[in-house]
Amino acid sequence: MRAVRHQPGSMIPASAVSLWLLGCFVAFGLSGAAYAEDSGEELLAQVINASDASVAERFAGLMRLSKMYRSRGFKQRALPLLHEASRLALGMGVTERNQSRLELGGLLYDLGAYADAQDILQPLLDESQGQNTLTRVIVLNEMGMVQGLANNHKFALELFEEGIPLAKLLGESELAAKLTVNRIKSLSTLGEFRHLEGAFEGLDALLVSLPPGSRKAELLIAAANEYRSGFWYFNFSHKWIQSAYVHLIEAGKLAEQNRNTRLLSYARGYLGRLYEDDRNFETALSLSREAAFHANSVRAFESAYLWEWQIGRIQKQSNRPLEAIASYKQAVKTLEHVRQDLIDGSPYTFHQKVLPLFTELSDILLTSAKKQTQATSRQQQLSYVQQVLEQAKSAELQDYFQNDCVLPETSVELSQVESGTATIYPVILPDRLEMLVSVDGVIHQFVSPIQVADFNGLVNEFREQLQVDFGDEEYKELGEELYELVIAPYEALLASEQVTTLLFVPDGVLRTVPIAALFDGEQYLVEKYAIATTPGLKLTLPTPLTLSDSAVFAGGISDAVQGFPGLPGVPMELENLRTTYGASILSNQDFSADSVSKEMASSQFSIVHIATHGHFDSNPQKSFLLTHDDKLTMNMLERSIGYRKVLGDPLELLVLSACETAAGDNRAALGLAGVALKAGARSAVATLWQISDAATVRLIGSFYRNAATGDSSKAESLRNAQLELIGNEQFAHPSDWAPFLLIGNWL
Repeated sequence: MRAVRHQPGSMIPASAVSLWLLGCFVAFGLSGAAYAEDSGEELLAQVINASDASVAERFAGLMRLSKMYRSRGFKQRALPLLHEASRLALGMGVTERNQSRLELGGLLYDLGAYADAQDILQPLLDESQGQNTLTRVIVLNEMGMVQGLANNHKFALELFEEGIPLAKLLGESELAAKLTVNRIKSLSTLGEFRHLEGAFEGLDALLVSLPPGSRKAELLIAAANEYRSGFWYFNFSHKWIQSAYVHLIEAGKLAEQNRNTRLLSYARGYLGRLYEDDRNFETALSLSREAAFHANSVRAFESAYLWEWQIGRIQKQSNRPLEAIASYKQAVKTLEHVRQDLIDGSPYTFHQKVLPLFTELSDILLTSAKKQTQATSRQQQLSYVQQVLEQAKSAELQDYFQNDCVLPETSVELSQVESGTATIYPVILPDRLEMLVSVDGVIHQFVSPIQVADFNGLVNEFREQLQVDFGDEEYKELGEELYELVIAPYEALLASEQVTTLLFVPDGVLRTVPIAALFDGEQYLVEKYAIATTPGLKLTLPTPLTLSDSAVFAGGISDAVQGFPGLPGVPMELENLRTTYGASILSNQDFSADSVSKEMASSQFSIVHIATHGHFDSNPQKSFLLTHDDKLTMNMLERSIGYRKVLGDPLELLVLSACETAAGDNRAALGLAGVALKAGARSAVATLWQISDAATVRLIGSFYRNAATGDSSKAESLRNAQLELIGNEQFAHPSDWAPFLLIGNWL
């Protein structure tokens, strides 16, 4: 199940936007075995692995076991089983081939591999054209879901509407009901509200005709969610919410009759949410606790954490903060059982299923800490908030790169950060910006009231004004507004503690802008402090770099290749590194994907400098560094450099001097922030957007000269290089110096 996000209205309760299972396309083949309590996994595994098992027995076992894993949220476990089933099906009949392709296409959809799912399903859609078959009905539904996620909602609607009468013709009322639920979702997304009432009447007529089993209960729950959405999001009449109650109560009865504990937990949980909407908190709490109990009793952690989260939210609204904190903590603990399985593959799920839980927990903890009068208790709460933030940031990077191993095995704690450095966690919340500022192991809390939409708009406008020199100084006005929000509240603390370096752990939209360019009315922030960023303190390994003892590999492209413009400043940039530091050089035709990978993999180099077009995308599969003949992906970067981390000899510094991320794309900026981790490097210097060749050559040269003295940290070396450009009238505008970020190890 996945969420279909609607635009919230002013009357929508908190619960309407907090739970990720707001509404979901309904796939085939996920009931029945999906909710069976006695899975028989071991028995199926024995059949699959038995030496005397027939091809048909192995195929059937693989299909059943993959469905069990898929229904429980363990989708990655199901994937190799379905690939093997598809391989076996090639030597079997058309029925088996179609069955395996449909299941594999559906699973790839679940995993967020929408292009791969379409590649599997499109031939089936074409082959079944004009056929009145069950395969045609199922592929219409599956392809409709894929098109819906690709924002091709009209095409999705056409597919669902073709499938409904065909399912009825075949006597498949259950499949017709599933297609109707999905049609309702598409109608809602397209705003075709005039058709919704008739669609719901058709759905209810189909539901009445279904036998009283778990599959009917699942559809009743899906229908209830759509009725609720219609009431809250589209201001439909109160009878819609009454229908939601009726459907959930009936679903709960059916789940009990069929001894389906997983499904019962969903029925009770969603019913609790309706009572929460109505602010009947005691009933809502009772139902939510029952839902959590049922889910945990069958180890259905993928839903258990949702109900524990719901319990915490209800307790928060009931003004029971200590109980709410305990419930949120339990939800986070339960989530860890299944977090990676939930987010595997999909580019949306972390922000729907995981991040809001961490954000809400941080919110209530920060509110509670502010009220603490005892310093020790307050420090304990703030320390826990910092741990929650670090946990969320680690999970977000794992989600982005789809890799648990991206995290370092050793990390630094706040208490280990050297004197003179302040570690700053901005936390963007719905009604305010909170800053946790740690100096010498003591955490301080500061608050700037601002609505999240206003803050995000201000940051995005600041980025737009910074990136291009429009000939005015509006960027300074915007930078001053941000300075007042992000820096000014604790400026006195920085002065009293004699802080010289700021280490930012940015949140959300703040990743997309250079903090160095914030303006106090007279000076940029970088004119007062050395600045570094990190995706998470626990993801950072601070060690000094001695440039004079470092071997350097440098490569890049000045030619115009693969549709990208030339970078005429690259030859000088590389030549400076060769003559000054003895860098090994590859350029233009020699800068091929294979050659670069081999050079970067060499353990003799502690610094790798890449001067070529780099693009960071919200989809990490589309992020790359341009080579003369190909594109170097993040996975290729990891394979060439990252293995050194495993050998205990990580790359010290990765410099990417011509990167870009899209303005306002938080997820793409996360990829840039995590590039050092992905590559197994201790730190990286990279750009948020491309700047002029002349500015790049000057700034990079200054950075290396400063670092070579051995008297400056990497953060101080970058600061001094940026100050040099600020002092030069030709490069004084932030568009030329601000996009360079130091990421990770700041020493």
